Amino acid sequence: MKDFMVHQGRTLAALTEISKLFSSSLDYSEVAKQCLHLLSDILDLERGTLLMPTPDRKYLAIKASVGFTAEEIRASVYQIGADFVGKVYSSGMPMALPDTEDMAGVPTPKSDVDDFNLYRIGFIAVPVTLDGRPVGVITAHRTSRSTTMVDEDIRVMKIVASLLSQTLRIAEMVREENSRLVQENKELHLELEDRFNPDNMIADSSAMAKTLDMVRRVAGTEATVLLRGESGTGKSLLARAIHFSSTRKREAFVIVNCASLPATLIESELFGHEKGAFTGAFAQRVGRFEAADGGTLFLDEIGELPLETQAKLLRVIQDGTFERVGSSKTMSVNVRLICATNSNLEEQIRDRQFREDLYYRLMVVPVQVPPLRNRKEDVLPLCSYFLKKFTTKYGKRISISREVMDFLESYNWPGNVRELENTIERTVVLAGGETLTPRDIPLLETLVVAAPAASPPAAAEAPAEPGVVSFGPMQGKARERQPYERVPLREKDLREAMHNAGGIQTHAARMLGVSLRQLRYALTRFSITATEFKY
Repeated sequence: MKDFMVHQGRTLAALTEISKLFSSSLDYSEVAKQCLHLLSDILDLERGTLLMPTPDRKYLAIKASVGFTAEEIRASVYQIGADFVGKVYSSGMPMALPDTEDMAGVPTPKSDVDDFNLYRIGFIAVPVTLDGRPVGVITAHRTSRSTTMVDEDIRVMKIVASLLSQTLRIAEMVREENSRLVQENKELHLELEDRFNPDNMIADSSAMAKTLDMVRRVAGTEATVLLRGESGTGKSLLARAIHFSSTRKREAFVIVNCASLPATLIESELFGHEKGAFTGAFAQRVGRFEAADGGTLFLDEIGELPLETQAKLLRVIQDGTFERVGSSKTMSVNVRLICATNSNLEEQIRDRQFREDLYYRLMVVPVQVPPLRNRKEDVLPLCSYFLKKFTTKYGKRISISREVMDFLESYNWPGNVRELENTIERTVVLAGGETLTPRDIPLLETLVVAAPAASPPAAAEAPAEPGVVSFGPMQGKARERQPYERVPLREKDLREAMHNAGGIQTHAARMLGVSLRQLRYALTRFSITATEFKY
């Protein structure tokens, strides 16, 4: 009775210590090894092992052990369903042996054999099961002289096997989740690479084609790039295209908008700060340069950077080193820098608002992004792209009439691609029918209302007549075209222009101040043929 109570106390102590292990790590092999150590130290269950199937699921091999050398671990392989531990695995039932002498299929270390022979060596093998299926076997040599405690030792090992199976379950779930995240990450990277591939960008105009050609040529290098152009031309899109076409495409792409950050915080944002460096610095902060280490840092609106920060930025570009705010420790980073600005940096240098040495560091490869008014050939393809995007988003079926297309193509677009995108989205949201007409374009109505009073009264106030075709922005005869005007084009004017041009449509369109597309549409509406006016 005394021996039983002592064994129970030791068992309780062992299980208490073992239970602490299962909340300390998700590495099941390390947890199993620590459990086997505790069984060996507190109970008389020594030379323990955790055996699990090999990839072909024909044999059991040691994954964790106590008391075995590396050579013994490599040599201990047992056939499932044939050897002793293999039968425990396939049957799912615990088994015990009173003596392991000359017993095949039992993990027995060759070292310390003389010490083992002092006693009759027992052996216990307990299966580890997960959702009713075997996933492994834990074993131990029982060196106690007592034969009355075998059932208690088996019970302890069954508890350990049950706890270990839960660790295996969690490890399996984590492994599956990590695998899913890795696969998802790969798919997202491939999607981003395809989305920001310069070859997939809309560039029907020669001006934009030249810009994209420069992007392709510079993407594979490590050179600093300065993107220059008006706001809304797509500089941030090109910055992503450079990154996702470079050798750093699998690394971080970090964006900093220098214009959106106050001067007092920009340095901390770029380089990070230490805890207590200034009021409000309650914890250490990693800066954007550190976050982009190995990848690309995109500094948008670089012309808005304060002068004191420009000097520190120059040092990072030159040496790749910096210090966090409030720290004297120098840190090194490997970052590819892409900058963008819509400011006149040369003028800022003359006004001493931008450092000349930084300017030359950034101007390694300048890339000029043309405004939309200089790439008219891209307007309609961009309209089609945005129309498809927003009709899908809002669940509508909408097409664009020829009149609307004429207006969109000839409008000046001071806000560039961003203005075009917002106009199409707003139009899709407010559209009442399936075909967009000039009345459906909020921008057009706004511009008509905002038409300047300086326009000649005769042209501005000419009443629309029945059967008149109204286009987008056009000029009247003998006047310079104004992008905000909507001037009716009469059949009489058409015939007069075609007569004076000898039936040459290009000359007639120039006389009327309209595009060739607008002229041809009007001729079709009035059933006028060019051959009528040939000399």
